[in-house]
Amino acid sequence: MKNDINPEFENDVANFYQSLGVNQGPGDIQYRLILKVLEKNKDKSTEFSDIRYYTDEFAERGSIGSKMKTVFLRNELAVKIKHGGYKITDRGLIAANMLKLSTMFYKEVTKLSKIIERMP
Repeated sequence: MKNDINPEFENDVANFYQSLGVNQGPGDIQYRLILKVLEKNKDKSTEFSDIRYYTDEFAERGSIGSKMKTVFLRNELAVKIKHGGYKITDRGLIAANMLKLSTMFYKEVTKLSKIIERMP
C-alpha cells in the first residue's frame, strides 16, 4: 500500500516549501499525506485508518483527526460519509491537483540545483 504514496518524498517536498516560508498547504506534511490518500481513493470511501497508515510517522495522536475537522471538513475538501469514512470533494480534487503541481515544481528545482552544483 505504501508503494503508491511515498511519505519520505512527501516530507522532503514539505520541508522544501517550509524553507521558502510556506508552512500551510504544500509545506504541511500532514496536509500533503491526507490529501494524497483521499485522492487515491477518490471513487470510494477513505477510512481514517488508511490515512493514519501514512501519517502516524509524522503526526502525534489526535492531530490528524483535528486536521480533518479544521482543514478538510470545514473547507469542504472532504465530506464525512460515515463514522471514520471520508470522501474527497471536487474542491479537494482541485487542491490535490495543486499539490501535484507543487511536487512538479519541487522536482524541477532540485533537478536544476543538481545541474548548477556540477557546473565548474
